[in-house]
Amino acid sequence: MRRVFVRKQMQKAYNSGDFEKALEIASRNIDCEINGVVSKSIIVRLHWKKEEFEEVIHLLEKWPEAEVENLKQKAIEKLKRIRTYEKKSDDSSNFLQVRIDPTPANKKILKHVYDSEHLTKNWFQENSKLWFRHPNGWVYWDMPIDFNLNKTHPALLELATDVLLRPWNKEVKKPITKGRGFGKKLALSYSGGIDSTAAALLLPNDTILGYNERSFTSMLDHRNAFRIFDAWKKKLGRDVLKVPSNHEIIRTFHGKQVGFSTDYASGVHLILLADMFDLGSIAFGALIDNTWLQKGKWYRDFSQSGHWKLWSNRFREAGLELVLPINHISEAGALRVCEKSSLIDDINSCMRGNGVTGCGKCWKCFHKNGPLGREVDLNSKEISKFLTERPMRTAQHALWAIKILGAENLVPDLSELLQEDLSWWEKAYPKGLELIPQNHRDFVESKTSEYLQWMDDVTILEETNLFPKQ
Repeated sequence: MRRVFVRKQMQKAYNSGDFEKALEIASRNIDCEINGVVSKSIIVRLHWKKEEFEEVIHLLEKWPEAEVENLKQKAIEKLKRIRTYEKKSDDSSNFLQVRIDPTPANKKILKHVYDSEHLTKNWFQENSKLWFRHPNGWVYWDMPIDFNLNKTHPALLELATDVLLRPWNKEVKKPITKGRGFGKKLALSYSGGIDSTAAALLLPNDTILGYNERSFTSMLDHRNAFRIFDAWKKKLGRDVLKVPSNHEIIRTFHGKQVGFSTDYASGVHLILLADMFDLGSIAFGALIDNTWLQKGKWYRDFSQSGHWKLWSNRFREAGLELVLPINHISEAGALRVCEKSSLIDDINSCMRGNGVTGCGKCWKCFHKNGPLGREVDLNSKEISKFLTERPMRTAQHALWAIKILGAENLVPDLSELLQEDLSWWEKAYPKGLELIPQNHRDFVESKTSEYLQWMDDVTILEETNLFPKQ
């Protein structure tokens, strides 16, 4: 009777959506003669529901007796669609299927299953390639030749795991191992676009610029970024560190497009390199548009936000200051900073450009290249679509760009908002300096004053409430 009760309890938890309880009961009963097969089947189905397809395959190879309606083959087919891209072969017109998630060559490492209890045990090094075993598979970074995983503090590996998996895995929220002291140097997660270039220009010249280089073919084109890297070297004598990685595929296991798992996954390569480079601070190019304005539409006190408190503390636990050197300027301010630099002719934020110009048809071209006087097709499908969306994305900056481009006729319903003087949007917000650590604050303030004016009336920003919430 007890065994029948356990089975019913397990199935009831599963059917009611209490998956944690179902997993707990099933895990205790996988070796039970009566309930073992049902327990294994439920565990496999739970991984299927979480879209952890590689784990489904792994478990079914270990438990072929599980009753799961051929989920192994279904998982294989899912991975085939997600894990490959089409590429023309060099010597013919044929298309090849190319894996974007290779696995470690070392068979002992390859057998490792994601360890949710000991997060640092999911990291491995093969020569200069750093591997991370996440719940659904493997991702990697091609690290500088001197990188040594054994000399990397566990706090950094735990923070890196957090920024990569937080949206889906609760275990990454554990306290970070204590004991890593703050280093002496500063690095910037650098994309090569307008915003991160403005951030670089407001930071000291010895700031390390670190680029996350997507290591697989996608819509993102690196040529515009590589052009600005060359300009940094030729004009200012500064190098940009490029770290190839495929970690942006982690999102695709959760039904999302390729991209960064969290706001700070764009700098995970710098977190991992923090001991090698003696880093005590990592900077990101977050603007007013995404800090003091929520989704570019409504003002919020970002200094009191859950986001800022969480991540600034999380970085600090790992011996790193989280630095947002342009949180006090807008996208318009970033454009004006770059305009006054020797790099302006070499910067292009368009991710579909050809290394010389932008595509002229995307939303980034509209609100970044357009205000710089570069050619933009205001009637392109993407720009037309985003101009008609309500609420409008990047709303405050989009309004400014519309006015700069003289495109008010394209949004007649916004005529009242466009009658206002929007020149304040190009000025710096003094309160934003309070978020910048003291050891960097004075320098950023001084450099900002070289490029921009400061807001005289901050209430204009603090009363922003575009497209009021319903």
